Amino acid sequence: MILYKPGTPFIYKGRQVTVDYIIIRRTGLWIRLAHSEDVCRPEDLTPIAPQGSDLAESAGRT
Repeated sequence: MILYKPGTPFIYKGRQVTVDYIIIRRTGLWIRLAHSEDVCRPEDLTPIAPQGSDLAESAGRT
């Protein structure tokens, strides 16, 4: 499950961004990005694994 809470970092169009707030409209869920005028859909954001997380370390293991 991905949490889109304020301050959460993601990759959007090749740059690191953070969530400012969530907008719920009839057309669906939209995300306003901090320090930007950009508003995007959740599927446009790529999650960044937190530093030192076991998930990031285990992903490289086979």
